Amino acid sequence: MFDSNRPGDRASGMPPPSATREEPPDDDGLKLDLTEYKPWVLQRGRSRPTMLLDLRRFEPKSGMWMGWQLSYPHLHAVEYIGERMLSMDFGTRQFVIEGSGLGELVRHLQQGSVLTILEYCGQVWPQRPAGPVITTITRVTGK
Repeated sequence: MFDSNRPGDRASGMPPPSATREEPPDDDGLKLDLTEYKPWVLQRGRSRPTMLLDLRRFEPKSGMWMGWQLSYPHLHAVEYIGERMLSMDFGTRQFVIEGSGLGELVRHLQQGSVLTILEYCGQVWPQRPAGPVITTITRVTGK
């Protein structure tokens, strides 16, 4: 009944199946480096597509970050006006993003590769960057 020489047994020296599973990669995009302003963070080196889009803005009055995490599968539409404004429709939630150089952001949103979008705040980054900048992230509420 009991054969101690079967493959996968402890007697054979094989590790149990749970020990051979690969751990998910450490997502560097989730650990934000706030030393230099980057308007968006892209996923890199991940085997699975990202499922959540993180929008963050700094609230100067409280000195805290506030934000929203939204599910990519619920992103119904991205509408944009040139390089300066885009809106994202998540069904019951809509967001408007304003800034400059947003054409590249639209392309990355189409691919589903954006992990985080950051609004620029002069208190956090005193030196305004020369490249793309997100000046406001606004949640549009219905009446």
